[in-house]
Formats: sequence, C-alpha cells, structure tokens
Amino acid sequence: MSQQRRLHSVMLLQPNYTWLGKRTWKLIPYGLGLINACLKQAGYRSWIFDPNFDDLTEEDVRAELRRTRPDVVGITSSSTEYVQEPRLVSRIIREELPETTIVLGGVLPTLVLEQAAEDANVDYFVLGEGEVRMVQLLDALNSGGDLSAIDGVAYGTPLTVQPPVSFISDLDAIPLPDYGGLDFLRYARQPSRYAHHFHPRQFPFAATVTSRGCPYHCIFCAGHLLTGRKIRVRSAASVLAEIDSLVEHYGIREVIFLDDHFLADRPRVVDILGGLLERRYDLMWKCANLNVMSLDDELLDLMHNTGCYQMTISVESGNPHVLKDIVKKPFDLAKVPGIVDAAKARGFEIAANFIIGFPGETWDEIRDTFRYAEALHADEVNFHIATPLPKTELLEICAREGYIKHGQGEQQFGYTTGLVETPEFKPVELQTLRAYEWDRINFSSPTRKATIARMEGITLQELEEWRVRTRANLGTTIGWKE
Repeated sequence: MSQQRRLHSVMLLQPNYTWLGKRTWKLIPYGLGLINACLKQAGYRSWIFDPNFDDLTEEDVRAELRRTRPDVVGITSSSTEYVQEPRLVSRIIREELPETTIVLGGVLPTLVLEQAAEDANVDYFVLGEGEVRMVQLLDALNSGGDLSAIDGVAYGTPLTVQPPVSFISDLDAIPLPDYGGLDFLRYARQPSRYAHHFHPRQFPFAATVTSRGCPYHCIFCAGHLLTGRKIRVRSAASVLAEIDSLVEHYGIREVIFLDDHFLADRPRVVDILGGLLERRYDLMWKCANLNVMSLDDELLDLMHNTGCYQMTISVESGNPHVLKDIVKKPFDLAKVPGIVDAAKARGFEIAANFIIGFPGETWDEIRDTFRYAEALHADEVNFHIATPLPKTELLEICAREGYIKHGQGEQQFGYTTGLVETPEFKPVELQTLRAYEWDRINFSSPTRKATIARMEGITLQELEEWRVRTRANLGTTIGWKE
C-alpha cells in the first residue's frame, strides 16, 4: 500500500455479524459516532457504514465500497465472540479497493491482538480507546510522522506493537457522537427483543455512555483493558447537553445508559437527574448495569421521580466465599435483598445476573447461587457460565490448572457453552443446571411470566416457545426465533 496520496476520506464500518450464522443486536454504533465526530473535527471527510443494521449482503458491501471509494476504512470489532466477521469484511475491502488503508479497532486488537493480527489485509490496529488514536494515526500517515510516538497502535511485519498506556482523561473534550449519514430514528425505533437491558419501554430511544472505567478486580472481566480501572466521568452538563440534543433533533422519549458504573460519582448523578427534573422532558430511562451497593432510599426516590423504571444488577454469586475469595467482587450479599425490596416497593423492575462455574467453586456453592437468586425478589434472574475470556485472571487460572477441557481458539470466546471442567463439575452439568433452574425460577407464576414478557418485549406465546427452545438446547441459543 502506498502512502503517496493523502488519506482524507474515511469510512467507519460495522461488519454484518450475521454473515457467519450469528445473531447480533441492532443498536446505533455509538462508538463509531464518537470517532466520526473526532475525525470531522480534525478536518477529515468521514461517515459511518453499518451493514449490520440492514443485514446487507457481501455484494451490497462491495457495491458501496465501489461507489464511495474511501481512502481509509476503519473496522470496529465489538466482541471476542465475533472473530471471523471482521476478517471477512477486510478481505472484501482489499479485493475491491486494493490501495485503501484498512484499520481495525475495538475489542479484538485490544484483547486478542495476536489473533487479530493474523489478518494480513489489515494495515493498522488501534488498541484501547480509539477517538484520539485514530486521528493521531491518520495525521501521522499523512504527514510522514513517527508512528512510534503514538501509543495504542500496532502495524507492520513483523508486528510492531505500541501498547496503550494512556486513557482519555477529559471525556468532555470528546465531541458528541456524529452518526453522519445514518438514519438515527430507524435505530431509535428498533426494539431489541429478548434483551431486557437494551429493550426500551418508549420509542424513539437513545443509548449513551457517560463514564468509563471500573475499579473492581472481578476475575472474569477484561473491561479494565478497554476503559481502565480509574473511573472517568463526563460532567453533568455534558450529559444533559447530549440529552437536550437528542430530544431536540429526534424527539427521544427514553435513554439507556450503558456505563459500567453509572452511579460511581454520586454528586454528578444527582446533578444529571436534577437537570432532568428541571427540563420536564417526561423521559424514561434505565441503566444496563447498576452497582446495587451504591443505591439507597434517597437515590432510589430521585431515580424513580426522574423516570427510571428498570434496573439490572450483577450479583454474580449467591455464596459469600465464592463472591469474595474467588470472584473478588466487593459485595455484601446480606444487604442486596433489602435494597432490591426497597426498589421493588417504588415500582422498579429488577433483573439480576449471576455466574456459575468458577474454578474452585464447589457444586454445593453453585447451588447456593440458585437458592439465593430464587429468594431474591427480582423480576428476572439470568445465569451465565463462567467464560475464560482473553487477558483475564480467570483464563490464567484455567490455563494454569488445566481446566479448559472443551473448546479451543475462537470457541473459547463463546458465552453460552461451558468450557471449564474441574474436579467439581463438567460443562454439560453446568449447562443443564443453568437451563432448568432459569426456567424453574423465572416462570413460577403467571405474574412473573407476564412481567418478564414485558421486560423482554415479547408475547406470552413467544415466552413459552423461548422456554421450550432453551430447555431443548440447554441454553446454547438465545431466545429469538426468525
């Protein structure tokens, strides 16, 4: 690839994750919107192309590439569950536009760079937060600058890696997302059925991220590699300005916050919610994940009064020893039921997440989690099987002890199939227990069925079909049925 011509036009592309038989969420590509805004601010002509939302074919993508002929295509990767899909689209780009510069960013180069770098069609990899790095990379390529001055990029053969050593300290300095060319309202009116945390109660809706980072050291999580352990927040003024813009331009009626720890800075949250009260937008809102230990009566009242109607909490284990000494999550299990009951008394819907199958966890301790979940007055409980994701302490333990008995390579990044086998349990035992306890606890009464159907955006008939499929497949397929 020659660098004689200036790289000016940039296509930011989200692959169609369904091409290889998988189903994905059809959400607005928020991260690409931020990078798009930063590129435009720096003087580049950039836009977003999202084959995923419209389920475009390979030929559709080829035609769009031929029509627009970008100098650069930046491909995002959203999860280690999707490894081959970015490779497929990079091959298509290289075949159609041999001289175009291809950049891969997101989860794959950040967490599994060695595997991502096997794609010979990609010229550059961006690791970690991409808003600043993408601009720095293109500026350096255009000016003939020194790439070694940029952290968080990788390139060349053999591969030169400059690890990410910094995070964006001032999130307010990042412009609001620019979805250039995308029909925002089509996304804003798209339901996410079988996904309570993404499924809004009112349309049109918007999703946003108001903070980054998580200070905890849970052994299963690699989030700190993406956003750091130090919590960085956007100011209340920045968050409210974004909501003002969404209401003014799109008439949104609900906001879904996708932060890892939305409640970390309590005064900021109070200011955000106070601003919503003053604006009288009559919005509804919720968080995809809330730290239950940050909640109290005062905050619950304020949340309820500003339109929050649902919260998802991640408890992880119902056994104190497992939670503290194995998972390493600083929760007081004894306090959670009281907080849940206080939220329920105010009318909140509650979903609770749990994980089973950690190395060192006994079969009886696993059963403790189901007993705890059943006694918790949550509307919906979900159970996940511990997955040894790249660069996590969980993976290190499993590799050291020889516990990964099933699934190697890309299989290892799945989320519904057990891969860890210890002297205490086998994967099929975890899958069977998970599927049948999920069914038994969640659907124990007509009232619970109706509530879960509403939360998931499905009918009661679809809910019953979902139960049948989940039991038949031991939870290895998601609820939807095409």
